[in-house]
Amino acid sequence: MQTIGFISPPSWFDPSPAEFPTVCAKAVQVQQCPLSLPELDWRIDSIARTEPELIAAARTLGEMGCSLVANVGTPFAWAGLASVTEARARQERLALAAGAPVVMSGIAIIEAFAALGARRIGLACTYYSDDWRDRWARLVAASGVDVVSAQNLAGQGLMPPHDDADRAYWAPTAEQIGESVRRLAETAPQIEAIAVSGAGSRTLALIPALEREIDRPVFGSDTALYWAAAKAAGVALKPGILGRLTDAC
Repeated sequence: MQTIGFISPPSWFDPSPAEFPTVCAKAVQVQQCPLSLPELDWRIDSIARTEPELIAAARTLGEMGCSLVANVGTPFAWAGLASVTEARARQERLALAAGAPVVMSGIAIIEAFAALGARRIGLACTYYSDDWRDRWARLVAASGVDVVSAQNLAGQGLMPPHDDADRAYWAPTAEQIGESVRRLAETAPQIEAIAVSGAGSRTLALIPALEREIDRPVFGSDTALYWAAAKAAGVALKPGILGRLTDAC
């Protein structure tokens, strides 16, 4: 039986280790190692300095016998970096420490767009501040896709403006996420696929209805990570569990 290890963001209850086995067609085991960063202020420049802690967590999960390590939290892959190549190099450094393959949410989203064949894409950045949104959009655009529109909840009028470090905003409701995706699709009908970013923006239960409504692929940083982890580990997914992304390759 495969054992998948999750590196979870600090000081947060991460649903991913409990959710991932529910999307797999066969039983898997999970381990978890939250990052030890009690003083993290959640600004992008601070997240950019967390690679030593990421490497330590990856090494710990490797020592636990994990056959694959999955890093939750989109900006941990790209904070402080200017290109997807640099982000992949960070991922490889974690894999070297773990002695096992590593997948990271930020890279998984970019790979999901490619697997779906989507060239004109939309980013539903949920609780991201304008700074987070713009930095994330630049990184995704650097992968070669056309970021037609990147919108956050505050800009859409679905959440008050806030500071990066205000954690009270980091758990948007299903209604907020759904409305954000709908508005993005309506304002930019040329978009071929939409990614919902933010580890606190849980999308697993929302994908089927949203895809039916807007008639194009939708996935989140959570579901993209599950897809990438299952693919890298050679674990079959339940039919259709991640919407159109389920069978993308």
